[in-house]
Amino acid sequence: MLFDPRIHPAALTDQDLETLQIFGVRAVVAVADATATGPASPLALFAHFDELLGAQLPRLERAGLRAWAALGVHPSALPRRGLGQILEALPGYFRGGKVVALGQLGLSKGDEREEEALLEQLALAHRFHRAAIVSAPGLHKERLTRRLLGALRRSKLAPERILVDGAVGRTVRTIRELGYIAGLTLHPDHLSVEQAVKLVRTLGPERLVLDTAAGDGASDILALGRAAHRLSKAGLSSRVVRRVTL
Repeated sequence: MLFDPRIHPAALTDQDLETLQIFGVRAVVAVADATATGPASPLALFAHFDELLGAQLPRLERAGLRAWAALGVHPSALPRRGLGQILEALPGYFRGGKVVALGQLGLSKGDEREEEALLEQLALAHRFHRAAIVSAPGLHKERLTRRLLGALRRSKLAPERILVDGAVGRTVRTIRELGYIAGLTLHPDHLSVEQAVKLVRTLGPERLVLDTAAGDGASDILALGRAAHRLSKAGLSSRVVRRVTL
């Protein structure tokens, strides 16, 4: 059984969901999209959260996938006004046990406003015993990742409850050394399957997980299954493969 801790189901067809199962994926976390809401506003974000929980999770489950959600405000969707309204409403979405994390969170420009929004959401995760899925910045990755990790260290949320997604070879060691879980994203904008397999072989499986960000742009829905196969072919034990894919 494979577990993908980051997918974007609205962009996936029913055939895509069937393909995920054929290639061994049995459980997923559907994350709130960074740019799915159009102009950022509390009402747009609430509509997106409602659609993810009310339509996409049941759709995933009808397709035979165990599914949970991560809800949060990515810096790209940060409204100019009304963040407090969103944070006040988020705990209401936690009822029912389907929202297991806040996400996607992170930094985009890395300014004080984004950092404050990140810290407030991490505080909410700590208060309500949720995990957090945080995306390492795509541009200027090393500089912004350093700032991101500095913000994470100031939060009260335990490091083992934070997945820092989008880790690459230059940042993965630091992420793990600080106690966070490093997410290797198998996606054309992040890492190839071959690059991820090489990192797992070099670093070992501790605090490493693989995900696909399936549905986020030109993603590869077969990547997790192919990575599990390549890891086995590379001579890694079934225990190691399970550690990074479950």
